[in-house]
Amino acid sequence: MEIKRDQKKSKLNGWKWAFLVLLSIVVGMGIWFFTQLTPVMIGEPNLETRDNNEEVMFQVSTEKEDINQLVASYLKNEKVVKGPVNYQFRLEDQAQLVGTFQLFGQDAQFQLFLEPYVMENGNLQFKATSLSIGRFNIPITFAMNQIKNQLNVPDWVAIDSEQETIVFNLNEFTLESGMHFSVDKIDLAENDIRINAYMPTD
Repeated sequence: MEIKRDQKKSKLNGWKWAFLVLLSIVVGMGIWFFTQLTPVMIGEPNLETRDNNEEVMFQVSTEKEDINQLVASYLKNEKVVKGPVNYQFRLEDQAQLVGTFQLFGQDAQFQLFLEPYVMENGNLQFKATSLSIGRFNIPITFAMNQIKNQLNVPDWVAIDSEQETIVFNLNEFTLESGMHFSVDKIDLAENDIRINAYMPTD
């Protein structure tokens, strides 16, 4: 009888530990998921107007395909992506950020659709409009937090997952030659993109 009682007690202890481990996993995942839903801001939209008095300005008219090639080259050369994950940013009928991130230990493919807006100072804001992510149904805020965690975001790019916006602060971006840019117009439906380029006179 004593042996049976010990075996029963041992079995109960095993179930108890299994339950506690399972509970810890569930609570841990719940806390992690909640923190990923907490809005995150990286950088801030720069509303200042850059002083272009001593520069020559000329306007470039371009199309979506040219911008797509330029962005692809930048992502490749500047090592914006952390690790082996492959991201693409392209302009179609809407702007699209396409790629994968790790979700519950699995690669989750996603498409984040964004609408571009030219700000008064020539910076470019993208507002998230919808998210496609395979069989998962998750909020845009969560997805943008995951994207933020897996990208080496340049200093001149601001991400606000609460407002669901990405802002390219072009007034903070300058090439080694001193040339910098602002956007005058972006109309994806008409494939009409106009960019102002500024070149120092010295």
